[in-house]
Amino acid sequence: MSLRLSTPASGLPGIGDKAALDLAGIGIKTIRDLLWYVPFRYDDFSRHVQIAKAPIDTPITIDARIKSIGLRASTSSRVKIVDAVIEDGSGELKVIWFNQPYLLKTLPVGSKHSFAGLIDHRFGKTFSNPIHEPVGQNVNTGRIVPVYGLSGGLTMRKLRDAIQRSLTIVDTLSDWLPSEIVEDKSMPTLATALASVHFPNSHEELNRGIDRLKFDELFLHQMLFEEVRRDRKTKTATVIPIDEVSTKTFVSTLPFTLTRAQKVAAWEILQDLAKPVPMNRLLEGDVGSGKTVVAAIAVQAADRSVYLAPTEILATQQHKAFCKMMSSRNIALLTHNQIYFNSEKVKRAELVEKISNGEVDCLIGTHAVLQEGIDLSRTSLVIIDEQHRFGVAQRHALLERDPHHAPHLLSMTATPIPRSLALTIYGDLELSILDELPKGRKPIGTAMVPVEQRVGMWKHVRSEIEQGRQVFVICPLIDPSDSLGSKSVTDVEKMLSKDILKGLRIVTLHGKLKSDEKQKRNEDFRDGKIDVLVSTTVVEVGVDVPNATVMVIMSAERFGLAQLHQLRGRVGRSDLQSYCYLLPDDLNPHSNNRLQAVVESQNGFELAERDLELRGAGNVFGNAQSGFPDFQFATSADVPLMKQARDWAQKLLLDKDFFETHPLVRARIEEALEQIHLE
Repeated sequence: MSLRLSTPASGLPGIGDKAALDLAGIGIKTIRDLLWYVPFRYDDFSRHVQIAKAPIDTPITIDARIKSIGLRASTSSRVKIVDAVIEDGSGELKVIWFNQPYLLKTLPVGSKHSFAGLIDHRFGKTFSNPIHEPVGQNVNTGRIVPVYGLSGGLTMRKLRDAIQRSLTIVDTLSDWLPSEIVEDKSMPTLATALASVHFPNSHEELNRGIDRLKFDELFLHQMLFEEVRRDRKTKTATVIPIDEVSTKTFVSTLPFTLTRAQKVAAWEILQDLAKPVPMNRLLEGDVGSGKTVVAAIAVQAADRSVYLAPTEILATQQHKAFCKMMSSRNIALLTHNQIYFNSEKVKRAELVEKISNGEVDCLIGTHAVLQEGIDLSRTSLVIIDEQHRFGVAQRHALLERDPHHAPHLLSMTATPIPRSLALTIYGDLELSILDELPKGRKPIGTAMVPVEQRVGMWKHVRSEIEQGRQVFVICPLIDPSDSLGSKSVTDVEKMLSKDILKGLRIVTLHGKLKSDEKQKRNEDFRDGKIDVLVSTTVVEVGVDVPNATVMVIMSAERFGLAQLHQLRGRVGRSDLQSYCYLLPDDLNPHSNNRLQAVVESQNGFELAERDLELRGAGNVFGNAQSGFPDFQFATSADVPLMKQARDWAQKLLLDKDFFETHPLVRARIEEALEQIHLE
């Protein structure tokens, strides 16, 4: 049977019905899917050595003969141990495997194999659980070996074999990237790049392959930007005239004075809303800079608006804030567990009917609102909170909902990004920046706390609570079993309850809780019913508790610099003096520099620039955001490639016939947009 890209995975030798089902479980149905199922890491077993020169704790491959092999039971458990001795011309080496008795048949005495792994000294100098295959096969040993995610009973060997067979037709993939770019940058072809990513012959070849695939994504991103721009020019938007009297009246009811930056941003937005072309603007602000109020000014100007939040907690909080600020407007909340029309709980069907009848002035919900078949056709303004979780293709999908009309779009992010990087990531958006904090906010006292000073720190935490304040304690993990050497919510809650903060009201909050339970604990904390909230980073975005004055971050070195700044921003949200304590587990000079940057600066934009200097842009979004929306390979660390992709896109699109002369580029864009619609 000849293979094609569309051939089902079950058409490969060795892939039966069960393996095909396991592959389908990770999204692999065809040969094409296999080719794009890339490794998540690599083991470098390319160093061949003889037994006499084999180093300890270093990845190696040894070609050797089985001298002896046997099976025994462990003295301390039911584990079956296979003991073997292998030999080459230089010496002998003990090998052990655990719970693999079948090896007595597959590795008979006298057979020659390649063995790959690490030699350790826990059981004397021993090769422990090495990978093995016949000498010369060179798939699982003797090279840089790909490691893939698995599903069901699928084995790594079977998956590697299937991908290696699929690579025999990788040349039939269309190379859509314009040839002038490939030639100018001396890039590998798409086929060569994919082959290198799966089975690289060297680290240099692997890096060249990855860079080619990153560039493809970044260039496509720029093409999608252009598609959004072109689409916007063909659409009309509801003109929302500037009503200065109404806006000034609304601002005068606020219990605080707007900053200069808020006034400038609000004016830019109101001017965009007054145009017949759909607004597409990003409002970027530091933690606590007052983006919600600027968004509210836009909402009070619009007749029908939708506010999309990344979490149910934030959606619920914003609903309460908007109801308070705009008591004369009908503000609805629609999430999986919370359905409100103004302050009244209603049934879902009733709210959907009110939306269809035009009774709702502003609908607040999570991004799922867009996929729930709700009639949003008369929406004039869509606000997307936490923009980095909503990609360019999804923004394009918003434009596609109506062939002639599109809502104004205001995106917001509380992740400060250097302007140059923001323009590259969000090239289809106009940019407004809030770089001031409201008056009366005091700098948050921030300190790294070594172990010997922590007793005093916890005494200060207790004193703040005794004065009626509240405390956040952030941990990187939920359970102790999640990882080693890092503080978990479970451990810390027990430690505080039994000792340091005994007798206080301490509650945990994390992503494994049911949605309604998370909601209740969040509300109880906001209402002052909880003294200490021990949480993961689910509180990173949007949780607003003005009475909270202390943020303690456990295992602080494990968080991204920008993420630490976001977490610190959960306190200091009133005129009360607030504190942020960073408790690292293990400090090296690099992590010390990063944490010291947080201690020294309260400015998120300064910290974003510092983050770029210290560790590249890869952690601009913190641990949870390793790449951008829509990207499989590129990350925010790839700033030089981003700029190259943008420059090439701008250069090539000067040719008005570009898409006619490059039909594969047009086809790739259509494919990407079709994928978004399917999702």
